[in-house]
Amino acid sequence: MDLDQRQLRAFLAVAETGSLGRAAALVHLTQPSLSRVIQRMEQGLGARLFERQSKGMTLTTAGEALLPHARLLESEMLAARAELDALRGLRRGTVRIGAVAAVMRTLVARSLGSFLQDFPQLTAEAIEAVDGELGDALLSRRIDLAVTASPLDPADFELIGTCDYSDEFAVFCAHSHPLPSQPALADLAGQGWVMPGKAMTPRIQFEAICADLGLVLPAIVVETSSVEAMIAISANSALLCWLPQPILAAHVAAGTMRKLDVPAMERVRRFLLYRRRSGLLPAAARQFLDYFPLRVSS
Repeated sequence: MDLDQRQLRAFLAVAETGSLGRAAALVHLTQPSLSRVIQRMEQGLGARLFERQSKGMTLTTAGEALLPHARLLESEMLAARAELDALRGLRRGTVRIGAVAAVMRTLVARSLGSFLQDFPQLTAEAIEAVDGELGDALLSRRIDLAVTASPLDPADFELIGTCDYSDEFAVFCAHSHPLPSQPALADLAGQGWVMPGKAMTPRIQFEAICADLGLVLPAIVVETSSVEAMIAISANSALLCWLPQPILAAHVAAGTMRKLDVPAMERVRRFLLYRRRSGLLPAAARQFLDYFPLRVSS
């Protein structure tokens, strides 16, 4: 059967919300009209796409199989429309980019600012997340570009380049913390820490550094995925944190946090820019690349 954009939007809205009512509001249809659209899709495909339950709508096996293709089709339709609009001088489009916190608040923010100043008719969507979540966001087409601190699977993602930007992780504490500015490694091991979860890249790197230095892994008193929460908790407690220096710059300048001089636990981090291997990169994203600094290979 042929799927039109209206049907794709209806299917995706129900799949993402799990509710006919919420999906109907998203696609600006009445609930009965949306239900008929889905029924016609199912009849045309010869398969049920949803299980209708008292708590909502869940995808069937056929629906799960259709979902990634529906996302791809809708994404390509939107990209084609944006390309045609650009040819007609309408210059519509959205840059959808995701990045880890440190680079989102520095390099990406500066690049988007310059880009949108030159193209005020365009818009941007920015997602701040960890590496694994950024890969998922690329595959699900929630973003078109991702800036990560770790390589992504080359089978699914194409490396555009290495960013002309780096930061450095270091140890920080509350300004009033009794530790000296140059503490011994043994003193750090005896402190409590606030860290991201075990599966997150910075936590893995931190534990690897401790192992390389022969340190007993210190007590992780608080786990949180929020960078701002880590800073706030550390600033208001005796807990140490290990974070990129650019993120802490304003807090250090304000006198709420201070950096501890521990060269053995400082690590420079570089960033990689990726796109999906499948599909075309939207015009707005291609334009944005001209504003995003990448290192020139020697």
